[in-house]
Amino acid sequence: MTKRASRMTKRASRMTSRTSRPRMLASALLLWLLGVASIASAAGDVAGLVAPLQAARERGALGSVGGRAYAEGRHGGAEATPYASVSVLLLPRSAEFDAELEAIKTRSRDSLDAYIEAEPKVSAARLAFEQALIDTGAGQLILGEASDVAGTFRFERVPEGTWTLLAWRETPHAKRPPAQKRSEAQRYRNRPQVFGHTTVVFWWMSVTVKAGEEAMVRLHDRNEWFTGIREDRRVPDELQPAIPRTQ
Repeated sequence: MTKRASRMTKRASRMTSRTSRPRMLASALLLWLLGVASIASAAGDVAGLVAPLQAARERGALGSVGGRAYAEGRHGGAEATPYASVSVLLLPRSAEFDAELEAIKTRSRDSLDAYIEAEPKVSAARLAFEQALIDTGAGQLILGEASDVAGTFRFERVPEGTWTLLAWRETPHAKRPPAQKRSEAQRYRNRPQVFGHTTVVFWWMSVTVKAGEEAMVRLHDRNEWFTGIREDRRVPDELQPAIPRTQ
């Protein structure tokens, strides 16, 4: 994670506890509108995107994609630290989808609010593109894997062509919500509170697959694309024990 992204994440984390209910509703509406717009735009040329990949699949022009996710050693000769449970997706390459992701990252620099909303927007754009592929009958071209304990992952029988690799690693950070007065707790007992957040590190790159060959990729802490946060916002359950503070 870059120093700037780390600072934004810490500032955003402090800001989440002061977020109001009106802003939550506005954000939810914004994400819904984004999803609808994304589905409409992504579906426009999906058939043209997937046709070459489907043709390659039918004629048996298949390759593979292998990779590893890890943190590089901090000192000379130090071994890398593998990242387990990294979610890795291969999707047909779409210039429109790529441009949407880049625009989300660019706008995330405008303000703390924009930064907090960026990770949900990336997820909404991805889900909308996946839905467009499914609606076009190309759901078999949504390829997903997760890295193992050694940080490695592999996709077999991938049709030759150009793909987009989108991967992400999640790190949860729990916290105890601020204490409320008894009167406030009773009055706002159904109001969601922030129980922490999840830091989400993304990798995003283009991968070209050739028949009979293996394309190798590396996901590490020096080629991360974007770091965002996702709030853990829920209504407190009085029957559950308090969440301990993280160190």
